[in-house]
Amino acid sequence: MNKKASIREPRNENKKLTEIAFFFSQQLKEWKTARYRFNDLKKVRTKKITCRENTLQVQFNPARMVSTGAKIDKNSLAERPCFLCAKNRPQEQIFIRLDENFDLLVNPFPILPMHFTIAAQRHQPQNILPNYTEIHKILSVYDNLTVFYNGPKCGASAPDHLHFQAGITGLLPLQKEWARISNSIERLFTLDEDNEIAALSTFICPLFVIYSTSAETDEALFRKLYETLPKKENESEPMLNIVAWRDRKRYITVVIPREQHRPSFYSAVGDAQFLISPGALDMAGLIITPRETDFERISYQEVEALYKEVGIGSNTFEHIKSRLKKVTAEQDKTDKEKAPDVSVGILSRERIRFKLEKSYTVNGQEVSGEQEVTSSCGKILWKDILYTELLFRPQAPDASFSIYNVTIGVNFHWEQKETQTFTGQLRITIDGEKLYAINTLPIENYLESVISSEMSATCGIELLKAHAVISRSWLLAQMEKRKMNFVEKEKQISCVQKDDELIRWYDREDHTLFDVCADDHCQRYQGITKTTSKNVTEAVQGTRGEILMSIAGEICDARFSKCCGGMVEEYRCCWEDIDKPYLTALRDTTEEKVDIDLTKEENIRKWIHSSPNAFCNTTNTKVLSQVLNDFDQTTKDFYRWHVSYTQEELLQLISSKLKIDFGQILNLIPLQRGKSGRISRLKIVGTKRCFIIGKELEIRRILSSSHLYSSSFIIDLLDLDAAGVPQRFNLIGAGWGHGVGLCQIGAAVMGEKGYTYDAILRHYYSGVLLKKIYE
Repeated sequence: MNKKASIREPRNENKKLTEIAFFFSQQLKEWKTARYRFNDLKKVRTKKITCRENTLQVQFNPARMVSTGAKIDKNSLAERPCFLCAKNRPQEQIFIRLDENFDLLVNPFPILPMHFTIAAQRHQPQNILPNYTEIHKILSVYDNLTVFYNGPKCGASAPDHLHFQAGITGLLPLQKEWARISNSIERLFTLDEDNEIAALSTFICPLFVIYSTSAETDEALFRKLYETLPKKENESEPMLNIVAWRDRKRYITVVIPREQHRPSFYSAVGDAQFLISPGALDMAGLIITPRETDFERISYQEVEALYKEVGIGSNTFEHIKSRLKKVTAEQDKTDKEKAPDVSVGILSRERIRFKLEKSYTVNGQEVSGEQEVTSSCGKILWKDILYTELLFRPQAPDASFSIYNVTIGVNFHWEQKETQTFTGQLRITIDGEKLYAINTLPIENYLESVISSEMSATCGIELLKAHAVISRSWLLAQMEKRKMNFVEKEKQISCVQKDDELIRWYDREDHTLFDVCADDHCQRYQGITKTTSKNVTEAVQGTRGEILMSIAGEICDARFSKCCGGMVEEYRCCWEDIDKPYLTALRDTTEEKVDIDLTKEENIRKWIHSSPNAFCNTTNTKVLSQVLNDFDQTTKDFYRWHVSYTQEELLQLISSKLKIDFGQILNLIPLQRGKSGRISRLKIVGTKRCFIIGKELEIRRILSSSHLYSSSFIIDLLDLDAAGVPQRFNLIGAGWGHGVGLCQIGAAVMGEKGYTYDAILRHYYSGVLLKKIYE
């Protein structure tokens, strides 16, 4: 291994510590000076001092005189060669190439048993704000490290060359005392339970802490805090130190604001002088004294004086907290007035190709044009470097990106791939071996695309307005539900499995990395791939911020489907066994209704063989073209439909989906139907075995190569052989989709008949209120 060698990121989690330990041992083996200093570090003297319930540690470390006594004025820095620049490093010094911007080096003047410097490859001054995300990136790869940062006049001996430092985590007094200290945090700004800014006054000096779970939230929270810190005139940044580490999936960043560079006793003369120049480790409770006399003499009085002088005072601390609270309150007010952002999962696979049509920034660099990311060793490989996450931010309002080979109509009969174009941010993340492309954009922009994707540009304005309201309501309800599930850290149960039964339903809580997906599983979203019509824009803007509220004051989980088949279904038939009072069964007509119990077999058989009057019972091509896009219009006869299988076809279909040997299929027996006649439990009877499946979408999935139009069907057994085994199965059904909530074709007919959008909504959703929640 030579000076120019670099070690790539380890191939699995267990090798992180092994790799860095191997690198460390190789460096000491090849670099005699560094080896001697680390050996000397094992012999250094330490002592404990208690100040205000905090147990601190003082270290006598003569080798640190180089840093403690470093001159950092402009002239002194200009006169000496930069020891962090690659061209000036000792020939024996090797490195790990962390990414395209930083190298990891062994620090030859150690304080910690393993002490590293993380130096920028380009000579540039200390500047934390544009480089803060590097801390998160390092900890995402090496979770056994603590990373720290010294501001230009806060302990940095090379303020002219951007760098961080790191050591094995858990050794600092601040970390050892963390369980006690963090019990008294004062929350100042909270995104959720795991992402917040807090203040701490129980340590020896006032400090702030950022808890985060992603690079994006970490950076946003740090920027919010940074902007409230006081900055002295002619200084490049606020005076501060940073100490950061990981606690499982949570990232903890301690920001220690500073009042001055060095305490007054640093420049005193005679016995009054203590040569201590505090950096991040000193501020975290590990005080370094390069002179033995200082080590012998220092007591809690000097320690208290040190922190009182260089740390911020209580008045400044309270002022920063007050400013942060004020900014937070103003931001909260603004957030309530503006549309929130939504994150949409576009696709997942091991390799994603996309094109940035205009300029985007990622990790501080500007990029555009063709890009490719691949899954490698549980990380994202982009431009020969591994990442845990990539966030591409547009640099202009009209910037867009295109993703190749996006699958639409997943598992439906018209499934196909296309190139789709989007605005907003593009986030690439990884889960297991799969990469995920996630688009983040304002909710109103998202709705324009959804409605353009779901509906035709020829739709009437009232239908479009109704759809804008329910799409907005459904989305916000799911975002609230996802947030609640995240806080409670419980995945919703969506499957009941026994030896002879499988009851499964499919809902949006399958998504944990983003709010919604881009396909029919949630709402069909195609970015700006399809041109948004003037009517869609008018409908979304005309109902901006308007949602459906239940009588209980909750945002309505406003479901919808293509065609109810004449009877709208209730929620529990398709999903959890709970009632939602606004998602009830009802006839799709305003005419006088005759009660009919479609849970009974004799009634559902008559119902399906008839063609009852309903809004969605239409063959009007003008109306149908409003709801059915080009690929949907290949679907015919959905109000009443017919599917026929031979014994061999049905057996192969069911067996391949369930992986069960049924022998031959004797019967399909509905055990439970919803109020629209949709089957929620179906018994498959074979010559070898019987098995029960549900709910409605699982039944549709198992009885079709893609999906049956609905689970509202009856079964005719035909051509029985001598043993009574049917050779053909006819399924005759009603409707298209789960049938819960708004019936799109029925709503289109209502719009054509002159119903306003609020009347359409009140027909399909019982006892709801229309409410505007943001301007």
